[in-house]
This record gives sequence, structure tokens and C-alpha cells, in this order.
Amino acid sequence: MMDIEVSRVRSLLRALALYAEARGHLFQIEAREAGVKLSEILVLVAVLIGCLLFGWMLALPALVWVVAETQGLPWWKVALWTAGGHLLFAFIFFISLKVRLKKLRVFEETFHQFRRDREWIGNNPHDS
Repeated sequence: MMDIEVSRVRSLLRALALYAEARGHLFQIEAREAGVKLSEILVLVAVLIGCLLFGWMLALPALVWVVAETQGLPWWKVALWTAGGHLLFAFIFFISLKVRLKKLRVFEETFHQFRRDREWIGNNPHDS
């Protein structure tokens, strides 16, 4: 009788270990996928910041002076148009970043498997 109990406990522990190992492997796979997705977003953030910085840097007086002189326009109009163009690019990258963040789903399969496990546990009658 005691051997049956020990055997059941060992089987349960083995099943729990296999379960934990499988979930651990799934977590590793999804963590790698999440890393790729997050690095893509970080690249977009870097481009966004770069566009904002360079937008203002391009409005520096030297470049503005050259364009204003060649076109016969006041320097402040050239400065505003140059800055506005780069801010437009920054806005486009910002919208792209926002769309990607809304679509970002990480660890979907892990959460799906945990949900299925909870449903399975909830639907199975417990042995007394």
C-alpha cells in the first residue's frame, strides 16, 4: 500500500517537473521573440530622437544663411521650413512607433498555455 502512494507521489513530481520544463522552454522561446520585437521598437525610438535633434540642428544659422542667400528669402522663413520638414519626419516615425506598440504582443503562447492549463484543472474532478 505504501509503495503505491510513493509511486503516485513520484509520478506526480515527475509530471510537475516535465510541466515546468516545458513551460520554461516555451518561456525562453517567447523571451527571444520579445527581445527582437523590443529591439525593433528601440531602433524606432532612436530614429525618432535623431530626427528631432537633427531637425533643430539643421535650423542652424549657417545652413539657413546659405539657402536664404541663394533663394533670396528671409533667413527665418528658411529656418522654419527646414525645422518643420524634420519635425514632419519625426511625426511620421512617432506614428509608426505608436502603431507598433499597439500591435505588440509578447509571451502570447505562454499565457495561452497557462489559460488552457487553468481550464483543464478547473474541469477535471479531483480524486479524494
